Amino acid sequence: MTRQVWKIERFTTNVTNDVMSFTYSTGRQTQFDSWAPGSLILTIRNESGQANGYDLNDKIILTADDSSFYQWLYVQEVLFNDMPGTGASSTATIICTDLLGRLGRIQVFEEPLAVDDTIEQIRAGFEALLPTGTSFATSTGNSQAAADTYTGTGLNRLNLNMTTEQGWVGVNAEVISLIGRDAVTTLLPATITFARSASGIYQMGYSNIQRVALGSNYLNTCTVTPPVAAAQNATDTAGVAAYGTYGTEFSTVDNTGSQALSFAQWQVFSRDDPDELSFQISVSDTANNFSQLFNAFIQNYVVVTVSYRKPGSLTDLTSSQIMQGWSMSVTPSQTDMQIFTSPLTYTNFFILDSSTFGVLGGGAVTYNETAVTYNEATYTYNQAGATAGSRLGW
Repeated sequence: MTRQVWKIERFTTNVTNDVMSFTYSTGRQTQFDSWAPGSLILTIRNESGQANGYDLNDKIILTADDSSFYQWLYVQEVLFNDMPGTGASSTATIICTDLLGRLGRIQVFEEPLAVDDTIEQIRAGFEALLPTGTSFATSTGNSQAAADTYTGTGLNRLNLNMTTEQGWVGVNAEVISLIGRDAVTTLLPATITFARSASGIYQMGYSNIQRVALGSNYLNTCTVTPPVAAAQNATDTAGVAAYGTYGTEFSTVDNTGSQALSFAQWQVFSRDDPDELSFQISVSDTANNFSQLFNAFIQNYVVVTVSYRKPGSLTDLTSSQIMQGWSMSVTPSQTDMQIFTSPLTYTNFFILDSSTFGVLGGGAVTYNETAVTYNEATYTYNQAGATAGSRLGW
């Protein structure tokens, strides 16, 4: 298998030949973690002072050849490993962060934030503070964020708003993508499959897979504290009776108590199955062509299919998952990746006209289909309407 080829630039200068190895990470491990800054850590040769020119906020561009993937990052720290004598084996470690990391260093004091949808409030309040040439790419948020005179970092406020929204965050190229929960269909199509063996350019064969069940995913009681109302609580009494109390609490920026209650109810509803699976998947370019995987990353097509087989079984099972984050370790000989997923059910809000999110135990429910009619003389329904499934409001 052809190894993944990388290009690393400092501004417009290609410095790939100086790089001995690097690690990279982005996103988060589970749906319940905060969105954390991504990082790029380069180990470079420095026997002739190659690291001397690196400065704070220098732009580093990481590009995956044979794909459309690239990422802007920014130098935050340089560690010099100076060897004695002639210094022939000296190296330097270049520590870089992504746009979320920059947002985490942007501190505001008493910043006025107007009532708005959760995502637009972030864009309006913080986009002008991002580095030159970068921006937010946003959809419409589905929850209303309360007004605030905010003091803190931009990243902390982003996490508060996206917790309230229950959406998705991606950092690619020079953009932070903020995806509202009703816009999760933009995370499709689910073209990538992780399976026991590689096949073609869309099916990645994993070298290791961990199925994660039980533990912190399960929930049967939830308390949500908004800034404008009393704390709201939702409880799955059947779950408490079966397993005892498994609870958590959230601080949100919900603009009403009823919205906060809906948030608590959704958490309890969507996390009521202790057997729901998440995955940690290891893949390598020694067995895979990564071109379409990296194309999926840059396009935010992070809904994937995971195929797995339980020990002792002869049957492969599949699960629809969302990639929450990923990391990689790169040397000249290979690229090894670890990918963290969570169940699609955690963001599986009902959405009309979606073959993935519009299913109620059958085909997708679509708006304004042919009405289902009944002929009393022949005791039959019209076939066109019955085949279409249903039409809301019939």
